[in-house]
Amino acid sequence: MAQKKEDFAQQQKLLNKELKEGNFRRVYLVCGTQAYLRLQNRDRLRAALLGDGDEMNFSVYTGMDVTAREVIDQAQTLPFFADRRVILLENTVFFSKKASVESDALAAFIPEIPETASLVFVEEAPDKRKKLYKAIQKHGFVLNCEEISPQMLGRWTAGLFQKAGLAIDGPVLNLFLQTVGEDMMNILTESEKLIGYCMGKGAVSGEDIAEICTPLLRDRVFELIGAVSRRQKDKALSIYMELTALRTPSQVILTLLQREYSRLQQIRELQEQKLPEAEIAKRTGLSPWIVRKNYLPVTRGIDTGRLERSLQLCLQADQDYKSGKIDAGIAAEMTIIRLCG
Repeated sequence: MAQKKEDFAQQQKLLNKELKEGNFRRVYLVCGTQAYLRLQNRDRLRAALLGDGDEMNFSVYTGMDVTAREVIDQAQTLPFFADRRVILLENTVFFSKKASVESDALAAFIPEIPETASLVFVEEAPDKRKKLYKAIQKHGFVLNCEEISPQMLGRWTAGLFQKAGLAIDGPVLNLFLQTVGEDMMNILTESEKLIGYCMGKGAVSGEDIAEICTPLLRDRVFELIGAVSRRQKDKALSIYMELTALRTPSQVILTLLQREYSRLQQIRELQEQKLPEAEIAKRTGLSPWIVRKNYLPVTRGIDTGRLERSLQLCLQADQDYKSGKIDAGIAAEMTIIRLCG
């Protein structure tokens, strides 16, 4: 049965319903950047599909050393005193660029998977152009753990604190998410730190977040870009020095500067088309509050010509560093100084 394209919440609801009712597919793909949701659904699928079956009916393949023939042979082997054999394929060769023959061979087998087997693929960023992806989409179920709404993320995050007996109001919750970002694994890690610090206080405050939580590298880079846009050279260099003191490689900072200036230019072009914030967020693949918090303040404070020159400076610095003309640290410092000029 082909699966219609749905957003994450609808997909998750449908998957939960099917698993509860015992309506199992023969092949699943759990993918997307939210590692927390990928792993959660991987374990949920394993438990539901295997049921009371023995672990000997469960096989796991990871990495590059698996062939299509191995998987097919395993799927065609009858389970031992159970309804099905469950085969988990996590971050395998089949979605890599190097294994098109193996991938296509497995894709051809997808429609022929016997009733006594279920394949579960888990990948962060599968190539949707591959025959294997299209075969799974047509004959199985694809759960993309990526497009999580800000509302859903907020409810889930607030629940982490509530379970620990801590209150967190809307503004403080927003500050927490702005500080630690949208990755659920990182949210979980940072919330555990914050819960441990606030235990006994009854509620989380903005001061607690500032004291305990580690700001995202992306946000620190935007602080740097903000200082640059205001031509605050000393502040921009100070932020750069803080990042390097935290062992952030200069080449990483250069790459992030280049990427963010490229996005800023893209957002400026969309703004010139008079598009609303929500549409800009959709076209750039960013969440609306990230667009509003990080990008729009910069585009409002810098003209198009300077934005284009800034991107060219970043591109030139990256090229000079990669060609060996200049050290990455010197390239980053010189770029920041020139951006402030």
